[in-house]
Amino acid sequence: MKLKPIYTETNDCKDCYKCIRECPTKAIKVSDDKASVLNEMCIYCGHCVAICPTGAKKVRDGLSRVKLLLKGKKKVYVSLAPSFTSEYGDNQKVLVDALYQLGFDGVSETAIGAQEVSNQISHYLKARQSGVYISSACPVVVELIRKYYPQHTMSITPYMSPMLTHARQLRRWYGNDIGVVFIGPCIGKKSETDDSADLVDVAITFKELNNWLESENISLEALNNQHKFTLKPYEAREGVIYPFDGGMIDTIKQTGNSGDSTFMSFTGQNMVRNVLDNLDEFGKESPLFLELLACETGCLNGPGMSTQNDIAIKHLKLNQHYQQRLQSDSTDITKEDNLNIERDFFNIETVKPQDFSAEDINKALLSIGKANVSEELNCSGCGYDTCRDFAHALLSKHAETGMCVSYMRMVAHHKATILLQKIPSGVVIVDDQSKVVEMNASFARQLGNDMEMCFEANPGMRGADLNKLGTFGKLFQTALVTGKEYYELPIQENGKHLQLSIFNIQKHKLVTGIIQGTQQPEFHKEIVEKRTREVIKKNMETVQKIAFLLGENASFTDSLLNSILDAQKLEDAQ
Repeated sequence: MKLKPIYTETNDCKDCYKCIRECPTKAIKVSDDKASVLNEMCIYCGHCVAICPTGAKKVRDGLSRVKLLLKGKKKVYVSLAPSFTSEYGDNQKVLVDALYQLGFDGVSETAIGAQEVSNQISHYLKARQSGVYISSACPVVVELIRKYYPQHTMSITPYMSPMLTHARQLRRWYGNDIGVVFIGPCIGKKSETDDSADLVDVAITFKELNNWLESENISLEALNNQHKFTLKPYEAREGVIYPFDGGMIDTIKQTGNSGDSTFMSFTGQNMVRNVLDNLDEFGKESPLFLELLACETGCLNGPGMSTQNDIAIKHLKLNQHYQQRLQSDSTDITKEDNLNIERDFFNIETVKPQDFSAEDINKALLSIGKANVSEELNCSGCGYDTCRDFAHALLSKHAETGMCVSYMRMVAHHKATILLQKIPSGVVIVDDQSKVVEMNASFARQLGNDMEMCFEANPGMRGADLNKLGTFGKLFQTALVTGKEYYELPIQENGKHLQLSIFNIQKHKLVTGIIQGTQQPEFHKEIVEKRTREVIKKNMETVQKIAFLLGENASFTDSLLNSILDAQKLEDAQ
């Protein structure tokens, strides 16, 4: 089975849920704390690849397939996306020479195909009296409509994209047996190529091309002023502005054949979805043509560009390039009429959301501790906008209960509280301000009846000043300041002879004290020390998750109490 354009390297995934939070279609499934792409829901916009903090989201490599194609085909031609002028700037002219060095037999501009698309669409619109018509140029938008807005599929103009149109032109000009490789800024083109392998063999991004040039030690700067090769069969003109927001509309208008159509352009997925949500309101009186691009500001900001910054500079470079083309003497020497680029967009399954009853949703919410609406925080910590969206994902088997931050905190707190209160020895946890973070009933009992009464009034004694609870406050202060640990220190409180051990949870920040009467079975030093070192050393998965989202102190507390309970069980067994 062919690898899809976007996938997850699960070993690199750190379950931060950022990909879910940022994915416009929530095409992510979390299983065993690892996020994977749901291909049936993915529109291959590549946004998850750009924002993944660990680089776990990967783009399918196309270089190996291109190299095999170069070895196996007699001739291979490049369809070079018009945004190459923004990617390579002053080196754009020598890029053609570099591509020839890589083994290609010809380099042609996808913009030539874009010009043909604009020409045919202008005549198509002129023949229309009303209706909404959406450009087929952006594969991500087309995928979005086909999967999530199937009611608008008929509105997509029934023509190939510029990439596929150009590939058909190349095969008409140079033979159907040639190889065609598209190079551009778009990850979605990889998916479009998979569906049209008879026209385009492989699609790679500018990032991949840059890696290839580097691996072959080909420097564009070193090739300056050589210009041994030219673009085939001629240079494009108005098609070079397709990467602009509204660039396609400008090329259609230049034909002068679009009739009374109204034109509008929108970029960015939020804006595109907003338009599609309200599409029924338009196109009733005259034709409305919509140029919709998934990337904000247009193809110049595609995920396959080497950088998503400097948008103004990219615009400037492309505009300067366009002005130069308008002043050039190039002519369409190979232009042919009657090129059939018609197609439909129905060969895909739409995403049908699963419907769950209110009872099922409530049960899923209850599984994460949400018994009523007031407990639905809608904090998006899990990656979903609302708790009910998360419940739906749970029922769809796309999510796990452990993704809920508030639920994990509640579980950790309850677990820590129960463990603390069940430990026979007295335990207190103290912060660097000598304030009690947590105390169990056994600790209060060791200090006498008055302290027991205080504990009953304020279970856990959170926030109490340790210096006011006994004479041992200075020992804790010393441990916090020096970072030293103390074992079996003899102390006296209310006429009782006690032993106190103090050790670090977090040096200089958080310590725990264990107190017991001298008549109790000894709390073995070696057990305390061994378990403490294990707690500090071991980086448990639950600690990582809670510490990342909630703060380190609560996590260390839970971990420490687990270790103390294990130590106590071992002592009892002995």
